[in-house]
Amino acid sequence: MIVSLQPLTLLIEALDHLESKGAQAHLHEISVACSDNFALSLQAFRQISNVDSASQAVRLYHTQLLRLHQKLDSFCRDNNIEDRTALVALEDLLERIEFLFKRDIDPATFLPSHYRKRMYAYVYINIPYILDSLAQKDIPQVYLGEILSAMDSLFENGKIPYIQYRHQDYLIQLVESLRQLAQDKRQGKNWHYRFLVVMVNFNFNHMGFFNRWKELYISDPSFMDALLRFPKHFSCIPNFAYDSNRRSLLELMCEYIQAENTQPHSTLHDHSQRFIHSNFNGKELKIWMHIAVKANIMRSSEKKEVAEEFSKLIKTREGTLLSAHSLTRMDKSAEFHAAVRIRRVLNTMLAELNEQFPELNK
Repeated sequence: MIVSLQPLTLLIEALDHLESKGAQAHLHEISVACSDNFALSLQAFRQISNVDSASQAVRLYHTQLLRLHQKLDSFCRDNNIEDRTALVALEDLLERIEFLFKRDIDPATFLPSHYRKRMYAYVYINIPYILDSLAQKDIPQVYLGEILSAMDSLFENGKIPYIQYRHQDYLIQLVESLRQLAQDKRQGKNWHYRFLVVMVNFNFNHMGFFNRWKELYISDPSFMDALLRFPKHFSCIPNFAYDSNRRSLLELMCEYIQAENTQPHSTLHDHSQRFIHSNFNGKELKIWMHIAVKANIMRSSEKKEVAEEFSKLIKTREGTLLSAHSLTRMDKSAEFHAAVRIRRVLNTMLAELNEQFPELNK
């Protein structure tokens, strides 16, 4: 099957030696070769008699097609080629082959650039308002911040886990499940509980998310103990995960709980005393940290460094620790009411200071 790609391969390899004045005609030849190759590749596939050999042939063909796409894409970007006809023709060939042979495509293959752009647009059009709706159901903000952080990491070049073909189905189904949860209008449901069931079922094993879960577990172990007593709620899909190279979220949770339950009671008690419990909600605590940095109250003037300390030490009035990532993200339009509360607190503090030290008013 890969032999059918020889004419197209020769044309794309020749781009390394092509002068700019001949690029247009050469790109047209590439477009024609892409159109011709679909029939040639199917003809070559039909001649394979062994099932295993056929699957291997598709994978080799697909790998070469991805390499050619990357080379053509780089050429068009490096030379500012505005006419994308050849690139579109190659992407069309790639998608037609993948549609026919989806079961034979290695799901661990890195996702090419045009798919990444498509998935990026889908995720960031939908995720922000879904997370806002989940926040209104009192889902802990630390979880929602880690979902956004995980998406940022997935689409950042060079970061692990690399975005793969498997993520196309994974991200769409995860986003749609979160959307259903966010849009559920029923009253009196334990949305925090249902949210965790979704994240376990979808094996959202992003370490930041797991770390936030550990912090919430420390503050209220009974909540998760109750959740894990009903395994029928979990229907994890095999090989379906945020990071396929890491153990499942459910395994990480169970292992941590087992380790915690084997520790002496005093150790757990001492550990819970290492936090400062504030009377601010998440948004209020975030603003408090920002103005504390601005007022030079903290030892460091870098918000990220201060946020790291806050994230490990200071809990909200709901008993949660905010992640360093969420502490440094500010949305002034969404945090106005929190700012009003902080100003009232500061006015109260100023009034108390003036009362204790009346000479300050002179």
